[in-house]
Amino acid sequence: MGRRGPGGRSSTRRVDQDGPSMQFDHGCQFIRASDPACLEKVKEWQQKGFLRRWEGRLGMLDATTGKFSERSASGAATSTSGFCGIMGSGDIYVGMPSMDAVCQGLAAHPNLRPHWGSRVIGMRKLEDGGWELEYVAGREEHPATASHSAVVLADIMTVRSGSPGSLHLGEAAASRMVQQMGTVTASPVFSLMVCLNKGAVGPPFDSAAVSGCDSIQWIARDSSKPGRERSDGLECWVAMTTEAFARQLLEEAPLTKNGAYVAQSQQYLSELAPRIWEALWGVLQPFSSGVEQPAPVYMHAQRWGGGFKANVLSDACLIDTELGLAACGDFCGESSAQGAILSGLAAARALGESFPKAAGIAGISDSH
Repeated sequence: MGRRGPGGRSSTRRVDQDGPSMQFDHGCQFIRASDPACLEKVKEWQQKGFLRRWEGRLGMLDATTGKFSERSASGAATSTSGFCGIMGSGDIYVGMPSMDAVCQGLAAHPNLRPHWGSRVIGMRKLEDGGWELEYVAGREEHPATASHSAVVLADIMTVRSGSPGSLHLGEAAASRMVQQMGTVTASPVFSLMVCLNKGAVGPPFDSAAVSGCDSIQWIARDSSKPGRERSDGLECWVAMTTEAFARQLLEEAPLTKNGAYVAQSQQYLSELAPRIWEALWGVLQPFSSGVEQPAPVYMHAQRWGGGFKANVLSDACLIDTELGLAACGDFCGESSAQGAILSGLAAARALGESFPKAAGIAGISDSH
């Protein structure tokens, strides 16, 4: 979950200030559904209006030659090539009308009670076997508590001391499950959101994983996604840096300073955005309508300190029935949106089997 609503890395940035309204999927770019269980869930969400198939020109761009190879949904089933396996088999889906629509739709389930704007800061085991969570709601100064039968950790940052998402784990800190989560290594990435005048660039694709480039690994014409079409002569683009370029930027603008987390202030990001735009322009320039680099109508960068996982756990999810603790996410199975979905389904099944009474009350199952 993000600070302002559902989504986290599948959230959407919206801009509506002194000019045209814009939106950018600046985190998760798509869901590639090749696994039958994931596809079944995706079809359900599609029927509910959360998702729609992205039928644009998607594929791989060789930055050294300028050659674009379009993907096929019936491609090699085992292929994981390209950004998040874009060249693998399976249709490509995006949230409708934005990537955060899926989490918004799931959060609207009648058996769920979201706590928007709340941040969990600690947890401790209760005598009855449950957990007490300590959290800060909104701008309240004093933390509140709530009791739960079981707890699910869906982000490795919860166990990463010093990260903005870390929390005091209490009795869970010494568990084998938490120790396993600690072995996962996060990979940083920066995303760049750029709005250009339509026609400023004209590449033969709507999105492309980029090979042969040490700075940019993904480019997407966000306005080509269903529900994002524009008629005002503007186009929204999103690019993702490579891990190597992200680490280079982080050497100049570190995640932490003197042991403290460095927030993503406007000044911090405004100094990095032009660097990323310069790298992106280097890829797009061969497809531009002119020699000069166009001035963006809007430009903003986003830092994802743990955007991807350099290694993942082999288990579909982790569960400790004695502690009443589970973990799931894109750090289990595969580091992708599909991997996160499959991991969440596995955790739901495991919790339902271990805590049938609580699952019935909360509506936990692999159908939600």
